[in-house]
Amino acid sequence: MFQSATKKIVSEIDPDGYALFPVKSPYHSQNCKQLHLLIKKEKTFFSRGESYVPTPFTLKDILIDGQDLDFGSSSSIIACYSEAFSTSVSAQVGVDSGHVDVGGHVSGSSSEAMSSVEMRKHTISERTLLDVVKDRKVNQQHQFVKEIKDGMVYVILDVIETEQACSVNNSAKVETGMQFLMKLLKTEAELSASRERKLTFPAGTSIAYKVSEMMISSSDTLELNWQGIIIQCSLVTRLDRKEPLAASLAELKEMCADKKPLFLNVIFEILGHSDSLVVLDELLGPIMNDLQPDFQVLDQMEEDNRACVAKMLDLLGIRKEIPPGEPLALTAESKGIIRAINILIQSLSEMDAETLILLASSVKAEITSKQLQLVTIIDNKWSCGIQYSCALMEGEEDPEKVLITQLTDEEFEITQHMLEEFGFQLDRESASVLRIKNRKQQDIIALFAAVYALNALCD
Repeated sequence: MFQSATKKIVSEIDPDGYALFPVKSPYHSQNCKQLHLLIKKEKTFFSRGESYVPTPFTLKDILIDGQDLDFGSSSSIIACYSEAFSTSVSAQVGVDSGHVDVGGHVSGSSSEAMSSVEMRKHTISERTLLDVVKDRKVNQQHQFVKEIKDGMVYVILDVIETEQACSVNNSAKVETGMQFLMKLLKTEAELSASRERKLTFPAGTSIAYKVSEMMISSSDTLELNWQGIIIQCSLVTRLDRKEPLAASLAELKEMCADKKPLFLNVIFEILGHSDSLVVLDELLGPIMNDLQPDFQVLDQMEEDNRACVAKMLDLLGIRKEIPPGEPLALTAESKGIIRAINILIQSLSEMDAETLILLASSVKAEITSKQLQLVTIIDNKWSCGIQYSCALMEGEEDPEKVLITQLTDEEFEITQHMLEEFGFQLDRESASVLRIKNRKQQDIIALFAAVYALNALCD
């Protein structure tokens, strides 16, 4: 809920996404303050830009003299924001195979409302910062500095905070049912779940921040890093990116049949508690480097979110008793599964809460295999915002048209809603995928990874 709200606010204030980074979790708010230091995360397949992890350290902490940085910052009211939205989806599936009739339905709805909130921006200019720190030395023996790569220091200069307390209300409901008719035997199963959630955060809660990139010079002083690296999408990336993703996620296909339902059930819980994704992504970072994560962050989480994260770590074989930072003795099989789950969590973290509900509905409706084919076609055709065409052999049918034509109305509706987040829509009349006009198109590779992983677990 928190991340969904901050992402929407930042998209309004900074629509191009060049300057501000949304705070991903309320647990990070206290560390997303001016002059706090950040750790830059390595880019993933799904990164739409840079990504940072807040730390409790400040710029003052890594300076040898340890004295306060004596300068003021300016502040001003910049905006007042409120929003309400809702989404709903329903589907029915029926199969008649010989003497067996199978019927199923799935429906889901989600609504979210954010109270009106006034926001204040606190600003420090880079020039002022340089004037204050220009003659002060960096402590090379500080714990944070020792872990810095390439001598780069990332510091928060601007912060946007709530001027007064505000709240986010979320209501979600999911209903599923299966009915089996075999000769005279009739079995029915129904599941209905609903959840009302309210998140209140106080005045002064950090919503977004701006990062300044500095470098430690040869004389141990700090300088601005004026050299920016622009990473552009290339044809090579377009062609190569699905193959390594699929290779890593294939570990889920090879997973023991009795483990797949366990992982799928936990993932369903995570889809309904999207705030757990941020913490899980943070904990999986050191695990990917064969190191025990720090479980202290779990103590700050709500009970439901904490339970989701704990269950997933338990399935991955990560025990809380091991001290943080200790090497993990993982088998090759465990490493493969952890790598695949890490990719899945990273892909889900890129999506809005309503899209996560649609993914759960897709699994329940058993249409992930069709969606995987369609998303693959879309990525091949529209990768990097450029439309590519593929010549067909004489007499060959267009796979895009064939697939869309085969979708039932219910399958079409679920998939249509899911694609809308990424700037695409399905056109039933022309049986084709179109870009939504006046809508920013998002990279669909994250959806490819999520659907691939869920489909693998459903096999």
